Amino acid sequence: MDKPSPLLAALFASACGLPQSVQAAANHPLAAFVVLGQTGKGEQIALARVLIDKAGADCPSLHPLQGKGYKQAMRPRRNPDPAHFQVTVCEAQYPLDGTRMAVSGTSLRLPAVPAQVARVAVFGDSGCIPGYQNGCRKVEDWPFAVMAKAAAGAAPDLVLHMGDYNYRGTPGNIRINQGGGKAETVPVYDAGDNSPDVPCTLTGPYLGQNSVGSETPDSWPAWKADFFEPAAKLLSAAPWVFARGNHELCSRAGPGYFYFLDTGSDLVEGGGQLACPPAESAEPLIFRGPYRVDLGRLSVVVLDSANACDNGSLHQDHFNAQFKQIQSLVAEAPATNALWLQSHRPLWGLRNPEENTPKTDLDTSGRYAVIDKTFQTAFASYPVPNRVHLVLSGQMHRFQTLDFKAPSPLPTQLIVGNSGVALTRNFPEGPFSLAIDDATAVGFGLSEFGFMDIALRGEGTWKGRLLDRQGKLLARCDSRQPSKTGACAPVGK
Repeated sequence: MDKPSPLLAALFASACGLPQSVQAAANHPLAAFVVLGQTGKGEQIALARVLIDKAGADCPSLHPLQGKGYKQAMRPRRNPDPAHFQVTVCEAQYPLDGTRMAVSGTSLRLPAVPAQVARVAVFGDSGCIPGYQNGCRKVEDWPFAVMAKAAAGAAPDLVLHMGDYNYRGTPGNIRINQGGGKAETVPVYDAGDNSPDVPCTLTGPYLGQNSVGSETPDSWPAWKADFFEPAAKLLSAAPWVFARGNHELCSRAGPGYFYFLDTGSDLVEGGGQLACPPAESAEPLIFRGPYRVDLGRLSVVVLDSANACDNGSLHQDHFNAQFKQIQSLVAEAPATNALWLQSHRPLWGLRNPEENTPKTDLDTSGRYAVIDKTFQTAFASYPVPNRVHLVLSGQMHRFQTLDFKAPSPLPTQLIVGNSGVALTRNFPEGPFSLAIDDATAVGFGLSEFGFMDIALRGEGTWKGRLLDRQGKLLARCDSRQPSKTGACAPVGK
């Protein structure tokens, strides 16, 4: 089995402890980071975000660390629920020219937006479920903080997160107070994932964490513990592109997601900050349109798949339109850039078939259930263009890679859903081969904690490593030299 290099081993050795909890005084910044996105007019946008430990706090200003730039005022974003989000999110448009800025009056430094991308850190499904992970107290049970700190030390140019940031604050079942001392325990709406019969249907209002009478509304403490504290070093190391997961649905931690991480902003012409509508309304959902982030050598198309259904056709018309829009976004991307598609739910992923799994969800051999059904239906009408080189996703709590043998032009699918949450049993347990979309797909999976470190090469090619919390190499990837399991191969297996 490969051993990490001395440099990498030293890097991970320095990251073997959880970050200290932020001891924040009033109006003291808790975190600072840069979000990348695209305006409604197709222009690239970077937004600096600074979190202040008080609702309704005054916002700081930013000042450049070099050059002749000017001090820049920050403005507060609209707080969706000050009683439960006792923190102010301040923001300002951030320069795209490589200028690096700092939060005035503090030691916080924001990363520069790079002119070229050479190295990308990829995380997904990083939150913690206390009941399944021994209270989230030990690194071996929840290694996200260690891996995030190590990734920061490796100096990536960009960080991509596949979604599901907040598990401890998003239980599958909640209590709804009904008055008179009575309460009912109900499952939250989760786009089919949390329903016993997986109906993948929704007509009108739903019951969720943010319904009237809920005893477990979305709140800042869970976001702080599950994401902002453990990710502190990585947040300030490089700009981020965030995908929304099903744990960020408006029935779950959606209010926090749109407050903290979404690219919608009132500072952007043709944009605007999004906020979750009431669960009791006739239209209680948010469908975020796809957008594209362009940095030198790389374009990332981001798809909001939170409301897609892995095993059915929930909101099918909407996702058909999304895939049609993706075709345009890809066509308009810089011709020389590598092109990746980022989505919480995978375009292709294999799960263990069950006795009641419909035959339409199985591959031709009947051995594998292939998700996401909603996406595959949309893909049949609006295929992802051949220019897309890589699809990055999460959702499945493991690592899985799926590649298509030549002459198929379909892109590689990497599922990075193993960055912290309790892992699911790996399926398939060994390398696999099956027919998908008239092509032969090969790959493998691992049920071990990890994150991806990907290096870009020319003409859309890339190399990658799947690393665990100790810096051990779990898988090696090379799009130029595929193995019998495709672009990625397990190490020491």
